[in-house]
Amino acid sequence: MSITEADVKKLASLSRMKLTEQEITQFTKEIDSILGYVEQIKEVSSDSVKAKLPEHRNILREDIADTNVNPDAGSVLNCAPSVQDGLVKVKKILNQ
Repeated sequence: MSITEADVKKLASLSRMKLTEQEITQFTKEIDSILGYVEQIKEVSSDSVKAKLPEHRNILREDIADTNVNPDAGSVLNCAPSVQDGLVKVKKILNQ
């Protein structure tokens, strides 16, 4: 797969980047080189790798409340500087 300067200009436009002609030329060469490496990787046979992969299994822990890590709500509210309706009241940080 080859990339053209028009492709780089389109990508720059989509990402709202302003590139100079020199940068467009440089990125065209660099991206084309990267895509060349990807093509080489695609050509490598991965049949032997797939055979060695373990079966899929769930490796996540059970979702159990741990009071040593997650204290009860009452103790958190007691430490909060401001509480309203059972919730921690914080300063407004967004202008909405």
